[in-house]
Amino acid sequence: MQEQELLEALMHTPEAGLSALMNQYAGLVRAVVRRRLSADVFCSADVEGCVADTFSEFYLELDRYASEKGSIRSYLCVIARNKALDLLRRRYRERNLLPLDEALVRETAEDSLECGLEEAEMRRAVLAAVKEFAEPDREILLRKFYLGESSREIAEKLTLTVSNVDTRTHRAVKMLQKKLKEWRESP
Repeated sequence: MQEQELLEALMHTPEAGLSALMNQYAGLVRAVVRRRLSADVFCSADVEGCVADTFSEFYLELDRYASEKGSIRSYLCVIARNKALDLLRRRYRERNLLPLDEALVRETAEDSLECGLEEAEMRRAVLAAVKEFAEPDREILLRKFYLGESSREIAEKLTLTVSNVDTRTHRAVKMLQKKLKEWRESP
């Protein structure tokens, strides 16, 4: 079914339109979600939940979809990726774990397919630089910028003061900027 036909079906006969949308894109959406969620941590119910949430969000936010900005396929992939990352972050927060190597390396590698080669190289450089930091700075950076935790949450988990977390974050970001500047200038 063509994209315009799918959109019309979703607007006029939502049940049939959603069914057609799922028939056409469920495999793709499932593959995007599985790439983000490792099988040793997430069960098939988690994957299927993300897939269902993806289609649900697409339908509920249908008025936000703009065909001139991208295809339904790409829009669904973005939603699926974001849903999977949200679940990944939520699960790691619940278990108080950091998905350092596995999840970050996987995300960086997959991003090279979705973004330009230069941007993917930059992400790899950032990840490599962050891995060189000593604890607790490394964990603070990952929690702050990857998991999106607040300074207060990080301070509680690492038994530091909020001021200490903010100071360490500021210093680490300055060091990262210096390393990335050197990386850009290197041949």
